[in-house]
Amino acid sequence: MSIRKRPVQKIIKIDNRFNDDPIFEPIDSLPEINSNIFWLIAAQVKDQGGNRITLTPDQIKREVGYNSHISNKQIAKNVDETFSRLLTIQLSKEEKDEKTGHTKKIRENIFKRSVVDTDTLETSVEVSDSFLYLFNHLEHWTRFSITQYVRLHSNYSRKLFRLLKQWRTVGRKEYKIDDFRKRLQIPKSYRPTDIDRRVLTLCKEELCANFQNFKITKNYRKGVRGRKLESYIFTWVPEKNNQQDVYYDSSIEDTNSVFYIKSNPYMTEKEKFRALDRFYGFTLGTSQKEYKSGHLHSYFLPNKLHKRQRRTAFNRSDLKSLAQYKHAQFAQLLAVYKEVNKKGFLTPEDKEDMALLKMGYEKSEKDRERDQIAERERLKALENNARDLQARRDNGHYSIDFSRAGQDLSDSLSLFDPDNYQ
Repeated sequence: MSIRKRPVQKIIKIDNRFNDDPIFEPIDSLPEINSNIFWLIAAQVKDQGGNRITLTPDQIKREVGYNSHISNKQIAKNVDETFSRLLTIQLSKEEKDEKTGHTKKIRENIFKRSVVDTDTLETSVEVSDSFLYLFNHLEHWTRFSITQYVRLHSNYSRKLFRLLKQWRTVGRKEYKIDDFRKRLQIPKSYRPTDIDRRVLTLCKEELCANFQNFKITKNYRKGVRGRKLESYIFTWVPEKNNQQDVYYDSSIEDTNSVFYIKSNPYMTEKEKFRALDRFYGFTLGTSQKEYKSGHLHSYFLPNKLHKRQRRTAFNRSDLKSLAQYKHAQFAQLLAVYKEVNKKGFLTPEDKEDMALLKMGYEKSEKDRERDQIAERERLKALENNARDLQARRDNGHYSIDFSRAGQDLSDSLSLFDPDNYQ
């Protein structure tokens, strides 16, 4: 089996059946770090068939929310523990042997092989044949980024996040109360008031960073003795089909997330401050205290993080250099900056950054136009060559002689070189 080493993939893409099949429910009950590791692996095995995928401890550490002081040995231990927990996810089936006619009962785990090298501490994994449908040749799928997922700390938020991402381009999903309880594995003892306090409040404060204008509405059915809660309706601004896919970048994602939180019309100021704290991993109350204390350097970044040493020409320490953004990425960033500027919330430093983004956008536009012209000319030349070759073939200007086939291999192969007919 071949081993694929490639850049870490940050976009998770899974078959929608993952959201509905009960055999995958144990994944939603995994401890946070084990859950993060599983989904990071899920992002790597997408469209890789049965190939073995390898990750280094540093790659895992960078993507799943580890603190910097965690050792590689501890990471390797957590990875091995994750695979051990995943052994509970099994597909049970019966197959009839065509030769003997005997019926065989088969159990297969989601990963047929996992290896943690005790020297290099690298992790390798192969998906079992029966589970390849989850990650390959997908027709109906759910997509989200590992960066967004690891920032969610409530199991309820994580499960609901994945469920709603299945409907990301629709912008609306309704769950009957019993179905909602079942899907999020909410204890039967929880009353509606408990669900409000322990589930919905957390989900609202964590998920508003990932869905623009995120809103939770309770749908009541009128009865003889008053109204009865029937369902929960979740709504948000629908995403575009290609959003955060080809041009994914974490700094753009963070810019969008802060904008989604601060501009949400269905949240109170207190809820927004708590949402910001959850997004940044701060102690609750930090963002509100900073806001009251005085001048903010940036709409998009708290002063606590803004004080980090600048790495680029931008004032925001989390933005990359101008040369690292593509034209479409400049467009994404500028769109948010312009929207915030309309509301008058950009700081002087934000406006300086916006001017740099505009400059990068205009330069990349010229570069893109030049590349597009060169690509059109290349395709035109290929078209002309193909047309000329077809015309020569149709007019019988050459024929292929197989009489000496095998006598001179290089001579025979040269017959199929298009350059011979230019």
